[in-house]
Amino acid sequence: MPEKICPMCGRSSAEVEFIGNLCKDCFIKKYGVAQLPEQVEVTYCTSCHAHRSMGRWSDPYESLEESIADYLEAYLANRVKPIEPIEEVTIKGLRLEIAGKEARAYVDLEGRYGSVTASETAVVKVILKPTLCPICSSRKTGEGYTAVVQVRSYPRPLKGEALRRLRRIIDSVSEDVVKVKELKEGIDVYMRDHPTARVLAARLRSEFNAKVVETFKGMGEKVKLYVSARLATLSPGDLIEVEGSPMFYLGDTKNGMLLVNLDTGKRVVMSPERLWDSGFSLYQGQNLKSMMLLSRQGNRYVLVSDEDSIEVPSDQVEAFTESLNEGERYLVYLSRRRIYLVRREG
Repeated sequence: MPEKICPMCGRSSAEVEFIGNLCKDCFIKKYGVAQLPEQVEVTYCTSCHAHRSMGRWSDPYESLEESIADYLEAYLANRVKPIEPIEEVTIKGLRLEIAGKEARAYVDLEGRYGSVTASETAVVKVILKPTLCPICSSRKTGEGYTAVVQVRSYPRPLKGEALRRLRRIIDSVSEDVVKVKELKEGIDVYMRDHPTARVLAARLRSEFNAKVVETFKGMGEKVKLYVSARLATLSPGDLIEVEGSPMFYLGDTKNGMLLVNLDTGKRVVMSPERLWDSGFSLYQGQNLKSMMLLSRQGNRYVLVSDEDSIEVPSDQVEAFTESLNEGERYLVYLSRRRIYLVRREG
């Protein structure tokens, strides 16, 4: 290949790389590496830093700088054009300087011409257009909701660990929550759309054996979905009464609660719907006593209460506790066929 002389600086192709008829440095100085828009407008949310792109809002961002940088990288990648005869160009990095409603983006470009690599930093003016995204606007005004999940509890009030669990579930769909009202009778969760309200209700049914009922109010575009979610505030180890029978709550399965009928000894899996349709309450019957395990020698158990004592064969005793210790008190259910040590007391 014949030697080239750069007409701008006089250097030869034996000294430096060339792009076309100019040395690489002079080519970059005169033409640059790529064409970029001189100015870009970015609409962003002042509350969550999301940006608007192609008619849609992005997810929230921790910082405005990160949001603007992500928008610009995607926007400019589709609009960067190499200067001929450069064959291709890529964006290698981007830095921002934000001042008020304007910013400058310093875009690191790298072009390729044959085996020659050319780099430059282009400057793009950025016009910032602050506003509120629909989600943040709804939260700020308390409007913009289309569904309300009304959370109530039975037989215990919502407090302690049950309330903490509920709040974690609500937090998991927080992007679609417009507002939360804590009332004396429970909690109302105002949601942006029907599908997310149903997702929340399904989580409550799964984790709290909730009874879920849907109703609609309003007409046409103003119709709102109201979801009643009544939580069964029960825990494994509870003794409940269902259709007149005492049931011990062993735990949960994918199909519902695993219960032991203390009158028959049979185990049953009960769905939330059947539990609520059958009616239930915490067991308060006379067969429940507080008793001390006095001794367990051989195949005999001796239990005493403040009123009386009983001695029964070990094969007629079933304990739901992990261990039994003499001298400790237990909540005891006395059925016709056997004795259940429900849980340790004190």
